[in-house]
Amino acid sequence: MTKSSKPTKNLILKGKAREDLSQFLSNALDRRFTDAERVLQDLKNRDLGDPEFKEGYLTALEGILLSVRSGDERDFFNKINFDLEKMENYREEFLEFNSSPIRTSYDMGYFSAWIDLIQYRINIEK
Repeated sequence: MTKSSKPTKNLILKGKAREDLSQFLSNALDRRFTDAERVLQDLKNRDLGDPEFKEGYLTALEGILLSVRSGDERDFFNKINFDLEKMENYREEFLEFNSSPIRTSYDMGYFSAWIDLIQYRINIEK
């Protein structure tokens, strides 16, 4: 995996939370679970705006970490194809889903975390 100099480009989170997210994703994808959990705890203590959005966002990150750790091929994370074209398609689908007017703030947070994961993977692949 090639490391981009801009792995945080176009992520939804901003500021220090974006830096924490980058560390979390790097640690999780590199299977450094203790470090990922520590950074996840830091994210839990950050202000991400709307509490319902934050809850959805953090729930998704916890699920991503659990999926990476388990390696269960039934989990979405473990069965998706991480080639660049597929990741672009997943990102567009999540963005479209997130823009639906009937989504709750929790849903928007949840899918925003997935959008950020996919965007991060796109950034480090380019």
